[in-house]
Amino acid sequence: MSKTILRALPWLLWPVCFAAVGVSLTMVRAAEPPDDSNGAVLQLTNGDHVTGRLVDSQGSDRLTWQSPTFTSPFDFPLSAVGTVQFPIPAKLTQPEGAYCFELAGGDVLFGSLVALQGNEAVLDVSGVGRLHVERSTLRRMYRWHGGAELVFFGPNGLKGWQMSGTTKGWREEAGHLISDQNGAIIRRDFGLPPQARFEFELSWKDKPDFEFALGVGDSKTALRAFRFEVWENELIALRETEREADLAKLQTIKPGAGRIHLQAFLDQPKGHLLVFSSGGQQLADLTVTTGKPQPLGGLQLTNKSGDIRLERLSIGRWNGEPPRGVEADKSRIHVTDGSITYGQLQSYDAAKHEFVIETNSTEQRITEDRVQDVYFSQENVVSPRSLRAVHLSGQRISGDLVKIEQNKIWLKCPGIREDVASSVEALHALMGLDPRDAAPAADAPATPTSRPGRLELPGTVLHGSLVETRKSDASCLVWQPTHSKLSSPLKPDASARIVYRDPPPPPKPQPAQMQRQVRVVPQAGLVGGVQGLLGSTNASTSKPRSKQTKPVLHLRSGDTIPCDVTTIDEKGVTFAATVTDATFVRHDQLKALELVSDAAPVQIAKMKKDRLLMLPRMQRDNPPTQLIRSVDGDYLRGRLVSMDEQQLQIEIRLETKTLHRDRVARIIWLHPDEIDGTAKPAASADPPVGTRVQALPSDGNRLTFFAEELVGTALSGRSELLGVCRVDLQQIDQLLIGPAIEQAAATLAFHQWRLKAAADPLAAKDDGDGSGDGMEGQESALVGKPAPDFELDLLDGTKFQLSGHRDKIVVLDFWASWCGPCLQVMPQVDKVAHEFADQGVELVAVNLEETGDKVKAALERLKLSTTVALDRDGRVAEKYGATSIPQTVIIDRGGKVVRLFVGGGARFGDQLRTALQSVLSDEPESSN
Repeated sequence: MSKTILRALPWLLWPVCFAAVGVSLTMVRAAEPPDDSNGAVLQLTNGDHVTGRLVDSQGSDRLTWQSPTFTSPFDFPLSAVGTVQFPIPAKLTQPEGAYCFELAGGDVLFGSLVALQGNEAVLDVSGVGRLHVERSTLRRMYRWHGGAELVFFGPNGLKGWQMSGTTKGWREEAGHLISDQNGAIIRRDFGLPPQARFEFELSWKDKPDFEFALGVGDSKTALRAFRFEVWENELIALRETEREADLAKLQTIKPGAGRIHLQAFLDQPKGHLLVFSSGGQQLADLTVTTGKPQPLGGLQLTNKSGDIRLERLSIGRWNGEPPRGVEADKSRIHVTDGSITYGQLQSYDAAKHEFVIETNSTEQRITEDRVQDVYFSQENVVSPRSLRAVHLSGQRISGDLVKIEQNKIWLKCPGIREDVASSVEALHALMGLDPRDAAPAADAPATPTSRPGRLELPGTVLHGSLVETRKSDASCLVWQPTHSKLSSPLKPDASARIVYRDPPPPPKPQPAQMQRQVRVVPQAGLVGGVQGLLGSTNASTSKPRSKQTKPVLHLRSGDTIPCDVTTIDEKGVTFAATVTDATFVRHDQLKALELVSDAAPVQIAKMKKDRLLMLPRMQRDNPPTQLIRSVDGDYLRGRLVSMDEQQLQIEIRLETKTLHRDRVARIIWLHPDEIDGTAKPAASADPPVGTRVQALPSDGNRLTFFAEELVGTALSGRSELLGVCRVDLQQIDQLLIGPAIEQAAATLAFHQWRLKAAADPLAAKDDGDGSGDGMEGQESALVGKPAPDFELDLLDGTKFQLSGHRDKIVVLDFWASWCGPCLQVMPQVDKVAHEFADQGVELVAVNLEETGDKVKAALERLKLSTTVALDRDGRVAEKYGATSIPQTVIIDRGGKVVRLFVGGGARFGDQLRTALQSVLSDEPESSN
């Protein structure tokens, strides 16, 4: 079943440059931009990141960084820099130049060869200029054909890849694909040719455990593809099918960080895979065939555990011929006819465009147009460097930072005489190299003066602390990142939060049997002195007030104030509290009042909650302003008129009712300006000076004020409502800043209670000419089902309950006076219903959410005396799905819906008449 191939066979690498990272050819999609496409993103080694831009600086050990949210820049030591991701244009730059040059340390340059003599080569590098490069730094130079033989050159970020598996835990860094999530899978269809060649480089920080499959269509086909896997401490190439399997050991994986760089040739129709090391040593020759070979176009990389990074992936076409054998450790020139000349490259004659090579003490000249590849003798020593610039064109240049000036980054690169300048606009990314290789920071950041925390704002997460500031400073919120020597004030309009302690996970939901069901009290049936929410007006028979903490006022800003509430009137709430000298708050600033904060929780169905918060059309000019919840969990809505120590006065449909205060657990304010979800309390005409913050202590209360100064860990300022405020940063979990206060408040439990305007029913269109056989109107899902029961007030002051008319065939006609088609249909329905009145047909016209005066005016205009039921809140129309009107429903004597028509027209009466005749004819003789 298995074999291990340990033989070595030199080979001829194909004549294209595969070393570049971040290159895009015409067939390659552009990489995805950072989260903030208008700025670069600095990733730090501790996991922090901050959006912004590089700032001019002199020095070799630090980057200076300006965030748009701060007034002045930070500076970070290179040892703390992970990457800088620059915005990616829609179209990436294609590499230019006659050659691709591979240098020591993984650097790649594109350009032309100007001279080569002695120990130095002169290169004219695209986008950089002329460079003098030590020969010992050169590893290889290739003829560059513009990537014509390539299918893909990258990886160029996440765009075009599909993530799956137990977690979608892949991210992009300098064009590389990275995952540290167990079970993360990434896959992409490249349209692989049946015979393809690959070069790939994978790296890891700890022991790897991955699977890299070539030639896949989906996750299932990956099981039968040629794969590279890690078994214990060995890298294996293998393929398994139902009939056959083969594998080969490629190399030993050492503990800790590492990487692999391999070349592979895949012939899918023949089931054949060749694997070579980057230096040309053959590592595997596998053949596993299938009965019906089917070439597949994709690759799949799975991170089983640990971490993995795909740094390089090149895919090209292959003619099926095995690579020619070479002596991989010798200098050589590959010629376009396939021949190889070994020897020491002496020089390049630019005038004659010839390479001069010494072979066995004999000088040989090869014209440049015949040269495909040049391999230089390699030294194992690579000079350390701290920073790598990755160009959009695919060039990579690494060295030590010299300066950042005039939007250019200057690096001192080992083996290159000149300082190398890269334009920021030409960069894909900057990569901080191993911190052990970076120069130590010149000085450490300033010592924090307050509690350390985590600053979060759009595009930024920075650990650090606030710096002590006095009132004379421009802003008292000055942030000192952990690694930065410099601190900077937040801008006044910043929206952010500082997290000092992460909130605990949300509690698990209670078992269903432990939750109480809410009862929505019918508003029309409320009268003072009855049981239920109104309770008893006799104080001696009411339930005693719960032993509890003080009542709590919840403001729309999110503030919470433990207090004693004395009265509520038409202006607002009067209270007494130890946390503030304020004694009054207006209605427009309030969101809730918890009179009994330990009231038992209740479970309210979404439909019932939606009904409580639905604002009917007829109430839009006079909406309810409060929801009242009893200690038993019942809800009632209306307008709170007043409250004192004993009772509440609440107005419901223009009638004032009395509730005993001991029966009320909480009051929720409903603000009409919250219907669109964007409103907030009116701001003061003269707000205090400073930055608005909201402190979240561990006890769950919230305090909003304008911060003025920070002394030690004491942050102080002034509130419009509460006056002078002071919090100890050691005692709070979070500090919200600016617009983040409203964003957080919108997620609070009481802030989820917002009115929602009922949708206006549509005026239905004409359904046709009215002709039919009586079978029309049976398309609705309600037909054949029991008609929803209801009770409504009639226009004459009496009541109508559907279940009380089982001996009749009831016709419900849903309408409104503003609906033109309704007014056209109503006289026809009224006329037809009267024709069948002696056979037990009864018509009830259900008006949607209009006043009695409007209904009477419409009837007078139509000269009708139809029985009209008033669906004031649209609840009955909702039960019958009357989202479009007119809607006419026929209910038989058994209480079932037998016909339902939406719309009408000039001849709807004929259609209704035929339908009623059909319904009556289906009844037993005894029914008539």
